[in-house]
Amino acid sequence: MKAASLSSGLGRPSGARTSVGLRFAHRGAALMEVLLALALFVAAAAVVTGALNSSLTSLERQKLGLHALNLATSTLAEIQLGLRPASGEGQQAFASPLQEWTWELLVTPLETEVGEAAGLVRAEVVIRHATAPVVQRLAHVLKLGTKAAAPAVVPEP
Repeated sequence: MKAASLSSGLGRPSGARTSVGLRFAHRGAALMEVLLALALFVAAAAVVTGALNSSLTSLERQKLGLHALNLATSTLAEIQLGLRPASGEGQQAFASPLQEWTWELLVTPLETEVGEAAGLVRAEVVIRHATAPVVQRLAHVLKLGTKAAAPAVVPEP
């Protein structure tokens, strides 16, 4: 009877070898599950990181674009008020702390339908950033060279 319970004369019962093999198979399956879960986590983290990076880049680009539009509006208002020269002298740098930005004024005279000078110009302010690829253009029709009339003061009776 003892000889029947031993398998191939190794001294182990025949059922012991099968249970050890199943334990190793379960451990291998658990290891595969852990590796698969880790791979899925890494893939999900890569997707989320890529989306976050893209979002931050877009936010920075929008911030620079808005800053350039604000600078263009301010520069055009300063030209209208006579605080900045109304001549196109090429790119000019802003004062500190805006030294990364430059502005340029492009002035185009406008004509009437019959080709006469209308006294109006198309003033286009071009704002550029030194390092980022940001260019903002803002155009407005102006009557340059004339000061706005001061409001009349009515004397009191």
